[in-house]
Formats: sequence, C-alpha cells, structure tokens
Amino acid sequence: MRHKEKIRETDFQQSERPKTRLAQYFDVFRHNFVELIKLSLLQTVFNMPLIGTVVTFWLFAHNSPDLNALMTVFLVTAAAAFVSMVSSFTGLTGVFYCLKKICYAEGEYASSSFFIGLRNEWKRGMFTGMIVGLSIAATIIGSFFAYFTLSNINATMAGFAIAILTIQAIVVLMIGYYSISLNLIYENKFRHTLKNAFIMVLMRFHINLFSFIIHPGIIIALIVIMDLTMYISLPFIVLFSAFFHLIWVCNTLGAFDKFINKENYPDYYRRGLYKEG
Repeated sequence: MRHKEKIRETDFQQSERPKTRLAQYFDVFRHNFVELIKLSLLQTVFNMPLIGTVVTFWLFAHNSPDLNALMTVFLVTAAAAFVSMVSSFTGLTGVFYCLKKICYAEGEYASSSFFIGLRNEWKRGMFTGMIVGLSIAATIIGSFFAYFTLSNINATMAGFAIAILTIQAIVVLMIGYYSISLNLIYENKFRHTLKNAFIMVLMRFHINLFSFIIHPGIIIALIVIMDLTMYISLPFIVLFSAFFHLIWVCNTLGAFDKFINKENYPDYYRRGLYKEG
C-alpha cells in the first residue's frame, strides 16, 4: 500500500538548528547522508593513489625476501605516499568547501559545490598536500632506518626517533586539515595560513588529537593490524571518507568561532548554528 509523502510546509526555523558544532555533525549526518556518500565517491577519485599505495605496500612487503628488497619497498612507498597526499589534499578542497557550505546552511551540495571548491582552491590544496606528503615520506623512510639500522646500536634511541617522526607527521597532517578550512573562509597568504593553522593545532591539541584518533586513526589501525582488516578499511575510504572529513570541518569551524570570528568576524560567528536573540 502506498503512503502519501509527508512534505514539510515550512522551512527549518532558527530555533531548530543545532547549538554546537558537535551537535551539528550529527545533524548533517542525519539530514545529508546521501550528499556525504556522493562526496565520498567524488573524493575516491583523488584517493586512488592512496588506495593503490596501501594495497601495493602490503602485497610487496610480505613477499620481500631480504632487507635490501624491503628497503626498496619502503622507499617506493614513501614516494607513492607523497604523490597520494598531493592528490588527496587537492580533492579535499572540494570536499571541505561543500561541507563548509552545508554547515553554514548556504544551500549548495555535492553536485556543484565540490567542483567550485576544487576550481578555486586546488593549487593551495596541492601545495598543502606536498607539505603533508613530505612529512609522511620522511616518517616512512626515517622509521625504516631507525627500526632496522639504529635499533641495532641503541634500541631506546631508535624508539625515540620513531616517536618523534610519528608525532611530527600527526601534527603536520592536522595543520593540513586546518589549512584547507582556513583557505576556504579567509584571504591570507599561504605562509600566514600555515602559521595560523599551526597555532590552532597547538591551542586545541586535545580536541585535535581526539579528531585524529577517529580519522585517520581508525583507518590507520585497520591497515596495520592485519591483512583482513586492511582490506576492510578500503570500503571506509571509498564510501565514508566524507563522514570522517566532516569531523574535521566541524572541529575547525569551532576553532575559528573561538579564536577568529567572535571578535573579528561576527557575521561568521556560529554561522549555521542556533543563536539566541
């Protein structure tokens, strides 16, 4: 039996909007689920080098007979990781732009906003991806030599080196996410954007670390645990990447409200959220 569609007769009122960026995440998740899937699929085009790098690394790493062959695998993986980050962050300009429009209730969605953001900001996204890619490549190469070479001399020093490399990669990745969001809202020189992103990463490090643990932490954990979970991670990258990136967009918009918009850009302060009065 067919049922008559329930059509809302009035627009959403100001009082119905979420009151926090955290609440907004779940509000967007609930009302824009299909758009998020579309964005995930669009981003997958730019994530193909990353997916290929992950799969290729696992296939060759398990079949490398000696240390020299394994070193070659790590070196190639580092180069591929650099290319992957350049591609992924270029695509993120479109994803973040669309998610920003949704969070700000500006009424544009994946079919048009993704390509608008990509057209306007792809160069800065590419340069940001280069910085993140160099950081990750350095971590991969440095960790290899620390584990297989330095550990034979001093295991504690090797562990410390790997920890430092990992921390810098996490911080640089966070800076990359903040930079993409900053570029979409404010007009600053690229070096100023990186400086502001670095400051916000440090000032909200506990919140940023929690966001990192969810993404890309969950994906990284699935990749490194075992072969089966590595392949389980691939559908998450393909179908749900925009859901994870929405976490970072809401996080960065909350930071901008606190540190920039409240005093300097009141029109942007809490935009898309419920405002009393």
